[in-house]
Amino acid sequence: PRRTVRVVLFANEENGLRGGRAYRDWVGGAVKNHVAAIEMDGGCEKPSGFGLTIPNATQPVQDRALASLGTIAAQLASINANEIVSGGGGADIGPIMREGVPGLALRTTGGRYFEWHHTHADTLDKVDPRHFREAVAALAVMAFEIADREARLDA
Repeated sequence: PRRTVRVVLFANEENGLRGGRAYRDWVGGAVKNHVAAIEMDGGCEKPSGFGLTIPNATQPVQDRALASLGTIAAQLASINANEIVSGGGGADIGPIMREGVPGLALRTTGGRYFEWHHTHADTLDKVDPRHFREAVAALAVMAFEIADREARLDA
């Protein structure tokens, strides 16, 4: 793509967002060069699409970005992960979203996640390999396409 895609594995969300804050601090002023951040933090059930929030954007800017992402997400129709809605981001990318970076969240069916979330039962055997592959595919398509766009989402 025309821009760099950086994959970050955050840690310590539950104890003060130290990972997200440390990333923001590490990036410093270069945060203005981030065209988007995508977070996957809702377990790995079947992906359904993405939510988007552009901090401080006017409604026309948000609407244009949602329509643009809808075109990208159409590539994910075969796995039913093509829904694009307003309202995205997440705790870990919150520190850079507060700096104006558009935030996306991978959305899933989410039907069973809170049955084991933050419990001793939160183990890999709960992850359906097919759903995991679909989530990775959805994230890869969205990240590549956003990185390869000529215009920023917040333009």
